[in-house]
Amino acid sequence: MELFETPLPGVGVRYEFTAEGGDHVGVVVRRDGKRDIALYDREDPDSCRGTIELTEGDASKVAELLGGTNITARLEELKHNVEGLAIEWVTMPDGGGLSGKTIGDGRIRTETSASVVAVIRGEAAIPGPEPTFSLAPGDTVLVMGSATAVRQATQILTG
Repeated sequence: MELFETPLPGVGVRYEFTAEGGDHVGVVVRRDGKRDIALYDREDPDSCRGTIELTEGDASKVAELLGGTNITARLEELKHNVEGLAIEWVTMPDGGGLSGKTIGDGRIRTETSASVVAVIRGEAAIPGPEPTFSLAPGDTVLVMGSATAVRQATQILTG
């Protein structure tokens, strides 16, 4: 079976595959932990026959019923640690840290060697923000670097 993965900026990742029985299935893994399952129309692959929204807990139960194990959660963690590279999504707090300040104010790259590679604000994705970019409460900041550097950067970002 061939599995197609499509990043959905600000939302998560969509996975699509065609089941052995011929059904075209899509699963959206959202950043908030929820999952959306879609079954596409066989006659019109652009049309959806129906969707189901699952909470993170619902998805875990369904995975158990389908034969999944806790290894799935571990594999998801490992995707974020590849050859010494750590990736973390950090939600900016309502106050403190760098909320209301610029990325440059935190001197993250200089102090930790980690990099702020993107910011998600609402539905907008801002890739490669400049040091002059102001962070706002609720922004989601993508930080990359070594595990230690990412931990340090997260502390600077959140206070």
